[in-house]
Amino acid sequence: MINFTNRTNYYISSCPTDMRKGRDGLARIVRESMKRNPLCYDEAFIFYSKDYKKVKILHYDLNGYVIYEKWFDEGRFLKPAFEESRSSHHISRETLILLLSTAVQHKLII
Repeated sequence: MINFTNRTNYYISSCPTDMRKGRDGLARIVRESMKRNPLCYDEAFIFYSKDYKKVKILHYDLNGYVIYEKWFDEGRFLKPAFEESRSSHHISRETLILLLSTAVQHKLII
């Protein structure tokens, strides 16, 4: 289980990301595309692959970056369908847990 504080804000990228990217590549996307600060302790950034089989979460901990990764062996990441066109969207912790624990083929409208 992901252990963030209750104050953590979650931002999910609106489009798939190359999962070969590491901390520097993901932090660059956060800065340039999402227009957020990747060094903010109270924020976590969610990225997913084109095939929806992999998810990465970038978070800056007390003294460095942490990358959480999940591979779906069966099923796929439950990608939300966004009502607006933006580079990233704020989601709740509960929605994040739902997205990571539910490998199905349906869409979730946020």
